[in-house]
Formats: sequence, structure tokens, C-alpha cells
Amino acid sequence: LKRAPYMGPMKQFPEHTAGEKTSFPPARMALRDLYRSARHLSSTDPYAPARLARIADQAEYFLQAWPASAWPQALHSGQALPARQTLLIWVQSAKREINQLGTTPAVTWSYPAWHRIFTLLLAALVHFA
Repeated sequence: LKRAPYMGPMKQFPEHTAGEKTSFPPARMALRDLYRSARHLSSTDPYAPARLARIADQAEYFLQAWPASAWPQALHSGQALPARQTLLIWVQSAKREINQLGTTPAVTWSYPAWHRIFTLLLAALVHFA
């Protein structure tokens, strides 16, 4: 068996040093998971509007649950994080449009409506990716 050549020690990144545990608030991790779920939805997926509505409900819950005093200025890469109220307004706007269109299986959303709501939710959640 041949061994792979030695490439030197593993690169350590400042935010993840050896032996140090990185912890994030549970709301941040939940919002990241919601973003990951939402970005894979397609307008043609079964029950897509209902799934998008569920993601919007959960996003609103986790944004409201995040203590205002613990809201970070940035999460990673020095990218500024919008105010929590701004993200809540985006999610609530998406929820309002979802409620106007409906989520029953008999309801068909137009693609422009889907795209508008989908993009609004992704814009609110992408900061937690």
C-alpha cells in the first residue's frame, strides 16, 4: 500500500482553534437548517406552498425567540447582519402573501408569486447559512 504524501499540519482557522468548541444559539442553528430546507424547494414540488408556509412560520418563531440583547452585528465573514426587526418584516411579508394565496392542494400559485415569496424568505434566511 502506498501512503499519501505528508502535506504538513492541518490549517487552523482563527474562528475554530483546536480544543475550542464553537457554540451558536439554537435559534441560529434552526434558522440555518430552515434556509437549507427552503433553498431546495421547487415551485413544482408536491405541497410546495404548504412547505414554504411552514418554513415561514418556523422562521418567524425562531427570529422572535432570539433575545434582542444577544442579536449579533455579524455572523461570519464580517458580513453585517440586518436588524432582527428587518428580517421579521421580510418573513411576515412572505407569510401575509402566503395567506392571501392559500396553501391547500387545490390552489395553484403562479410562478411569479412563488418566486417573489421564495426569494423574500431566502433573503431573510441566507444570513444564517
